[in-house]
This record gives sequence, C-alpha cells and structure tokens, in this order.
Amino acid sequence: MAEDFSPINRLLKGRVFPLILFFVILTGETTLSRHTEIDRQYQQANTLAELEHIAGKVRKYLEQEPDNLEWQWRLARSHYSIAKRSEDTHHYDLCIEHSSRALKIKPDSAIGYFFRALCRGKKGEMQGIWSSLGIIEPFEEDMKKALDLDPSIQNGGPNRALGILYLELPFFLGGSTDRAIFHLKEAVRLSPNHAENHLGLAQAYYAKNNFASARKSLSTLLSLTDNVSDEEDLLKLRTKGQELLEKMAYDSYTYD
Repeated sequence: MAEDFSPINRLLKGRVFPLILFFVILTGETTLSRHTEIDRQYQQANTLAELEHIAGKVRKYLEQEPDNLEWQWRLARSHYSIAKRSEDTHHYDLCIEHSSRALKIKPDSAIGYFFRALCRGKKGEMQGIWSSLGIIEPFEEDMKKALDLDPSIQNGGPNRALGILYLELPFFLGGSTDRAIFHLKEAVRLSPNHAENHLGLAQAYYAKNNFASARKSLSTLLSLTDNVSDEEDLLKLRTKGQELLEKMAYDSYTYD
C-alpha cells in the first residue's frame, strides 16, 4: 500500500514525534526527581515510622515499575534500615529479596551486591551465627563483587564492610587487623567526610595497639559529628568514638 504523503498526514507525523519525545523526557525527569526526593527523605529520616513511610512510597513506585533497578535497591536499603532500628530479622529477608531482584534486572549492579551482602551479614549476626562459614562466605563474595564493580558506593561501603568483617572475625575464620586497616583506609580515602569510616579505622588501629593513629581517626570523627544533636545515627557514632577515647586513656594509664 502506498504511503500517504498528504499535508495532514505529514503534519500529524511532524507533531507526534516531538510529543512522544517530550513525554519520554518528562517521564524520565519525573522518575529521577522521585529518586532524588526519596534519597533526601531517607537521609533525613530519624525514626522507624519515617523509614516505614519511605518504604511504603517505594513499594507504590515499584507497583508501577516492577523492573526498575533503582526502586528495587532503594527498597532493599529501606528494609535494611528498618531492620536495624526494629531488630526484626524479617526486614533483612525483604532486603535480601529486593537486592536479589535488583541483581536479576542488572547482574552487574554494585549496589545490589552491597545490600544483599549487608543484610545477609546482619541477619546472621542477629541470629548469633555470624561465625558460621555459611554466612561469612556469601557475605564476602557479594561484598567483593560490589567492591570490584564500584568501590565508591555508599561512601566507600564495600571497603568499610569488609574492613569491619576482618576486624570482628577471629583469626581462624579469616580475621585480620592488617586487612581490616587496609580496607578501612581505602574507605576513608574514597569518602573522607563519612564519619563511620573513621570510627571503623580507629577501632582497627586500636586492635593493633596503634593508639596514636586511632586518636587521629577519632579526632576526625569528632570533628565530623560536632553539633549533630538531631541526628541519631551520627550521635551513636560520636558516642562510640568518645567511649573508645576513654578506653584508650584508661589502657594507657593502666599499662604505664
């Protein structure tokens, strides 16, 4: 059948394509702005109720876009934070579920591997089986994949998580203060303004009896967490840092 080159047909074609393009751009910008807004709310959330509200929003977006990688890992992140505050391991299961879905959508998703590893590890820790190789090996495997794909995610998160793992594990299960220090120094290098990196490095230096370096890391931590009375997570990091400083002062007095 011959194509219709009538003036009306040409006019319609000339208008339809820009409208389609405009719709695509508008939809993309709307989704991006939703991601930004959810991230802003997540960073400012200080209560369990706020985190649950955010998770509910992300679930609604996922109903519209079930194959959206960005919503899948953000829902995993929300369940991780809810589990930490509520101590309900079911939310770690949901975190693992949604991070695994993110990996089905994009098999080389660093953030998907990161949250799956994190939630597997935390679930095992809460159940008192952190020393089980059945938990350690999947955690380490996923976190190393995240590290290889993008070490910068979550403020140096893969290096931070591996550093804490090697710091907490006993030697016979792969624990090593040297490896812990290496990974935590990398986390600090990648994200020098993230307070948790400095606390982890200070704890690793303390375990190595390197009090001078530990104090230096704690000084940075206290500087980063000054005037944070309304931010619960940062207050907890600051308190842990102050407690470690007191412990070092006591150790120095005792051994001197």
